[in-house]
Amino acid sequence: MNVETLYNVNLKKLMSLVNFEYDKFPNKRQPGFHLDRVNYLMKTFNYPNKLKNFIHIAGSKGKGSTANLVSNGLSEHKVGLFTSPHMHSIRERIKINNKPISKKTFNKYFDLIWPVAIKMRTEKFNEPTFFEFITLMALLVFRNEKVDVSVIEVGLGGRLDSTNVIDPLVTVITPISLDHTNILGRRIKDIAKEKAGIIKPNVPVIISPQTKSALFIIKSFAIQQNSYLVSTNNVSIKSRNVTREDKVYQSITFNKKYKFNLNLLGQHQIDNLKTAIKTIETYKKTIKEIPNWSLITQNITKTTMVGRCEIFKSKNNFMVIDGAQNNKSSKALLKTLREFKIDLSKIIWIFGSTQGHNAIETLKPIIKINSRIILTKSRIPKAKKTSLLFNEIKKLKLDIIKITENSKIAYDYARKTIRKDEVIGVFGSLYVAAEIMELVNNIEPELYKYG
Repeated sequence: MNVETLYNVNLKKLMSLVNFEYDKFPNKRQPGFHLDRVNYLMKTFNYPNKLKNFIHIAGSKGKGSTANLVSNGLSEHKVGLFTSPHMHSIRERIKINNKPISKKTFNKYFDLIWPVAIKMRTEKFNEPTFFEFITLMALLVFRNEKVDVSVIEVGLGGRLDSTNVIDPLVTVITPISLDHTNILGRRIKDIAKEKAGIIKPNVPVIISPQTKSALFIIKSFAIQQNSYLVSTNNVSIKSRNVTREDKVYQSITFNKKYKFNLNLLGQHQIDNLKTAIKTIETYKKTIKEIPNWSLITQNITKTTMVGRCEIFKSKNNFMVIDGAQNNKSSKALLKTLREFKIDLSKIIWIFGSTQGHNAIETLKPIIKINSRIILTKSRIPKAKKTSLLFNEIKKLKLDIIKITENSKIAYDYARKTIRKDEVIGVFGSLYVAAEIMELVNNIEPELYKYG
């Protein structure tokens, strides 16, 4: 069997596992959240989680951006990066030197793990979930491929997340807000307890700006674990917005000395940058290395991310693609667009949503803009049906010009109706954002049979 065929066979097997990201539990009971299965897997493969080269990142907002900034910033080393979700290929979740692992490498480790997953079906643990499986794969890849440092993003919560079996050198908690309330709790303090569950004894904790209630919980956990908190408040950053032809970025000056560009846009990304810089500084101190900030900042320039407020020109019109899926993120998106002098009244929005997200709250910030809106849905199973979405938001009395059943129809219609001076804006779902980027850049997506 050639590499491509085997890869597709392995993807089908992997997607048959219980997957909380897609709300798919095919003919299986929901396995619940605990670390018994993960610990069993780690023991079976001689504890790849016990290495001492991890940076562990949790939070409600910004943890993915922070993880990518840290990974790029440390790329003078051989760096492993584990993040979720993926945009176009599952292999994006496991990167070495900021590049997805190859299909050959994926197959190698999949074939190593899968027999154990099958065996677990007859054990008391039940088989691993999709995320437990892919977490083990990442840790095995990073150990066996001998990376110098591994940056690990929490999947969901923290305390009971599959990644919370590692022993990190540095722990990071980005801003905590209401997210996954059906699982983590309906109050900030409840969610903060789950996120702070990654704090380990005597391990420094980098903290982004937090609400008072979240900060109180984090401090309490840190005291219990004899861990010290590291604030990002003293990181000196000055930023300036730059638009040149078809390229938009932030020009950054760090410590009044180091100048570089940041492709991630908006003030919230400046906050993530500060967290990343303080994380790198603390990591370097822990391993007793002096940071080369000239090299680090130039490496940070290489950071790009799909669906994080990307602004670019395509076919003579600017496009804005963002995964904003709650009220706070929508406000941040609009604030960033204003900073870059984009006329909000001239945006045709493509909007999709997913089950569990409040579309009304996400759309409220654009009510007064009087924009035209196209409704659509992504191909993932938990995408919100457009008929349900329309009924949910109709009381907002928005100018909905088209209801479509997939991202391609929505994008084609936007292109067909757009005027010369208008902008296409995509938000509401990171999955819709990814699918639109596939269309713009002619990327061949991986298509999965879920369950």
